[in-house]
Amino acid sequence: MTVAVPKVAHEQLLAGAETAARRLIRSWIEYGPKEINDFGWHAFPTAPLQDVAGGVRQAMLEEGVKDFPGLVVWFAEAPASTRDELIECSQAFGPMPSDCGPLLNRLAEYDKVKRQQLLVWKLNDAIAKGDDISPIAKELAEIGNEGATQKSNLRERAYALRFDPDKTPPPDEACMVIGDIPIAARGNITVLQGKSKVGKSALISAIMGAAQRGRYQAEGDTLCISWAGEDDGALVHLDTEQSQADWHALVCRSIHRSGLGQVSPRLVSLPLVMFRRTERLEILRQTLTYEDGRGGSDLVLLDGVADLCISPNDEGEALELVSRIHAMAQEFRCAIFCVLHENPTSDQGKTRGHLGSELNRKAFANLRIDKDAETSISTIYGSDMRKREIPKEQGFCFGWDDSIGMHKFQGRAAGVKAAQIEMKAVQKARAEWEPIFQKAEEIGTKSSCPGLTPDEAAIAERDISGTESLTKTATMKKRMQRAEAIGVLRNTGAGIWVLNPIGTIGT
Repeated sequence: MTVAVPKVAHEQLLAGAETAARRLIRSWIEYGPKEINDFGWHAFPTAPLQDVAGGVRQAMLEEGVKDFPGLVVWFAEAPASTRDELIECSQAFGPMPSDCGPLLNRLAEYDKVKRQQLLVWKLNDAIAKGDDISPIAKELAEIGNEGATQKSNLRERAYALRFDPDKTPPPDEACMVIGDIPIAARGNITVLQGKSKVGKSALISAIMGAAQRGRYQAEGDTLCISWAGEDDGALVHLDTEQSQADWHALVCRSIHRSGLGQVSPRLVSLPLVMFRRTERLEILRQTLTYEDGRGGSDLVLLDGVADLCISPNDEGEALELVSRIHAMAQEFRCAIFCVLHENPTSDQGKTRGHLGSELNRKAFANLRIDKDAETSISTIYGSDMRKREIPKEQGFCFGWDDSIGMHKFQGRAAGVKAAQIEMKAVQKARAEWEPIFQKAEEIGTKSSCPGLTPDEAAIAERDISGTESLTKTATMKKRMQRAEAIGVLRNTGAGIWVLNPIGTIGT
C-alpha cells in the first residue's frame, strides 16, 4: 500500500479493491457480520489506505448493504509499514474480531494478488527498457510459491525439534534465586504481581541490582535476591508505566542496590511510555536480536507487560502475546520477568484479565507481593512455583527506611513477625511502667528516683488506680523481671529497678 504506482496502475488497484470488497461482503453475508467495529474511510492515516477503504465502502453500497456495521481492514501478509498503519487504525476503534478468519484469508489473498500485479508492471517496464528481469522473475516465482513454502518451512522447523534420544537439550539454567529458592530460569517466564503501591518497583530495582552485580561480590541490598547464572549477557529493562523522572530514579536505585557504584555496561533500560502498544513488542524483539549479535541477553524485565497489548481481557490477543513472549525467552535463551497488577478488589491474587491467567499458567515462578497495612512491611512469596513454593509465612520481607531513602530487607516473614510481636510487647510494657515511675517521682520514695523497689512500684501503681488494694511484693517483682527481660526495665542491684530510656535495651 505504501508503494508508489502510476495513476493508471493505481486505478487498477482500486478496481481490484472493489472486487475484493464484493468477495468480502459475500463472505460477511454468509458468515454473519459478527462484531466488526464501525469506522469510515477517513479514519485511515494515508491517502492510499483511504482510497482502498473508500472503494470497499462504495462496493458495499453498490451491493445494497446500507446498515452494515462497518469494516476492519487488516492485511495479514502486508509489509510491516502497512501493517503498522492498519494496526494503529484498529486501535482507535477496538480490537479486530476473533472470528474473522474468512476476512483475513480474503485480505491476504488480495494482498498477494496486489503484489503480483505490481511486479508484473515492473517486469513490463524492465522488458521495455531492456533491463535484467531475472530478479523480478525470481520475486514473482517466490510469491507464487509462498503458501507451499511457508507450510514446508513450518514442517521443517517443527521436525528439527523432533525427539532424538541422542540429542539431549541443555537444562534450563536457574539464573536467579531469592535466598536459595530459584525464581527465574533461562527460556522461561517469571510473573511478578501485586496490587498498586505494595513495593513492586522496589523489587524490580532489586532484581536489576542483583543482575547487574552478577557473580561479583559487592555490598548492596538486593532484598535477598542474587544472580546465579552466567553474567556476560545484556540486561534488558522496558518500562511502560512510569514518567521519565521515576524511571530514571528506579534505575539509579538499582545501581545503588548492586553495590557496584556505577551502572553496568550490560544494562539496557528503555522508557517506552511514548511508544504505541503495537510498537513495544517489536522493540523488544529488535533489542534482543541486536544484543544476540553482541553476546546475547541474560534477563528481560517487562515493567508493565499489559501495556504490550491493546486489551488484557481479549483472550485471543492475550494468548498470542504470551506465546510470543515465551517463544522469545526460548529463542534468545534468557529469563523474562513480566510485571502485572492484581485486580484491586481481589484478595486471591487474581491478575488482570486473560493475560494474567495465561501468564500465571506458563510461568516458571509466580511471585506475589503483599503489604501489611498496619506495619507497612511488604512480603515476597510465591505459589505455583516450578521448583519450590515460598509460603507467605516463610516469605522475604522489606520495608521503607528513611535513613537510606529506599526500601530495606527486613528478614524472613517468621522472624519479622516474631520481632513485631516483641515490639508490641515492649510498647505495652513501656505504657505500663512509664506512669508508675512518673508517679513515684511525684510522691517520693525511700530509694533515689528513678530507681524503684517492688514495694515502691506497688504503692505508685495503687495511687494511680485510686484504690486501696496493693499488689503483693512477689507479684510486682515478677512483673518487673518480665519487663527487664524485654529491655524496658534494668536491675541496678539490691532489688532496685530503673526505667530504660527509649531506644536502649539493658546494659
